[in-house]
Amino acid sequence: MMNHHPHFQKLVLKARQEAPLAAAVVYPCDRDALQLALSGEFAGYLAPTLVGPEARIRDFAGKAGLNISRLPIVDTKDDPRAAALRAIELARDGQTEALIKGGLGIEELLTPVASPDSGLRTETRLTHAFFLDLPGLDRGLLLADAQLNVNPPLAAKRDIVQNTVYLATALGVAAPRVGLLAAIDGVSPAFPSTTDALALKEMAAQGVINGAIVDGPFTPESALSVEAAQSNGVKSGIAGQVDIMIAPGMEAALMVLKTLTVITRGLAAGLVLGAKVPIVVPARTDSMEVRIASCVLASLAAARQRASNQLTRAGAKLGEATAPAAA
Repeated sequence: MMNHHPHFQKLVLKARQEAPLAAAVVYPCDRDALQLALSGEFAGYLAPTLVGPEARIRDFAGKAGLNISRLPIVDTKDDPRAAALRAIELARDGQTEALIKGGLGIEELLTPVASPDSGLRTETRLTHAFFLDLPGLDRGLLLADAQLNVNPPLAAKRDIVQNTVYLATALGVAAPRVGLLAAIDGVSPAFPSTTDALALKEMAAQGVINGAIVDGPFTPESALSVEAAQSNGVKSGIAGQVDIMIAPGMEAALMVLKTLTVITRGLAAGLVLGAKVPIVVPARTDSMEVRIASCVLASLAAARQRASNQLTRAGAKLGEATAPAAA
């Protein structure tokens, strides 16, 4: 798998060093969801639990010729929302480390996740990032947000940047270089995205956004090509070498995504970020390769979260051990 996608292959090798990802496949009442669970389990990336109406799942699997006898099933009412709520409970209680959308709509899964009482909310909003493996590029590339936030205000862009930086570090990029995309290089009142870029750069300088080098605004070619950046007169230490591209809105992100992947025949897999667990939301048209690649991303994101939780617990225990005894 992924022999023609070397940057994803590196992530696969990294993921193989982790335990299989405990993931809830939510309402897996379609062939692709069941096949993903079986393929991921067989490849060693997933330890899937099917969450949904057991009778319907088993009936569908039988008609599709899929043997799911070795996969655990958590039975729910035959209703996508019921399956989503049960999967969220499993994640909240630590019984699963990721959610994978099955045969339900993306809003049917993400709306209850975003609910204040879900137990999966964090301080940031839900955002999405694609990891791109593009022939001719010497590194993997993250692009946000082409799925969830249509016209994000500045506060949402801050969350998009921070969540994507978190993913980049989980994938092994120590200090991600973030390029803020716009229609022009430089700031102009005619393009609000350029003034937002300036504000985001200032947030990074002040530590409101941390863990990354943030610069822009860049046009896409200045973000991806050192030669183009030099030709365009861009003065930046990361121009042409970015690890992350932040689009000004979903429309622009989708155009960049489709242009890059169609022209280069590159691979793009993505994750929903900002919840306490990573969430895989395959599109109906996604190939099995893309679906499994998204699960690899989720595995690495969950491993990063696991390590962070362990550090937090270790710090808490150290604090308890060193606290002065009560008088």
